[in-house]
Amino acid sequence: MPLETTLIYSESLIRQATFAYWRRTVGVFFVPVLLALTACFLVLLMQRDLSWITGMIGTVIGFGYLISASLYVVHYRNSLAKFRRFKDAMVTFHADNNSFTMKSSAGTSTLHWAAVKEVWKFEDVWLLLFSKAQFSTLPVANLSPELRQLIVGSVESAGGKVL
Repeated sequence: MPLETTLIYSESLIRQATFAYWRRTVGVFFVPVLLALTACFLVLLMQRDLSWITGMIGTVIGFGYLISASLYVVHYRNSLAKFRRFKDAMVTFHADNNSFTMKSSAGTSTLHWAAVKEVWKFEDVWLLLFSKAQFSTLPVANLSPELRQLIVGSVESAGGKVL
């Protein structure tokens, strides 16, 4: 049975979705490990250890900060640019057992559930991942329990994962 709802987006929702994506992508342990490495690096510098090992640790730390920050900034800017193309920040979401359609002032897209590789469920948003770097954001506040069940069941039956 087809279900339909109107999804309402905001800049704060986009920020939440991007942060949730970033947090799960970099992992729970990445930031503490990076901070611990930074502390070790600073201790080595305070001891005036200027060996190649200290330089290598500093380089790894620098790349860690650069890559993790870039991951967030790139996804946030892309998502925000897409959001700003909306005239009214609303999307009509129509779903049935075979496919789903998202229709907004920016255009219409229909995809089969098999295109969704994973659903990442968070408190305020769900992310439909089509690849490791491409996702759609669904505000949870606008999803009825029946629609949530349809999404989860359709993605799982098409071979996708729900996390």
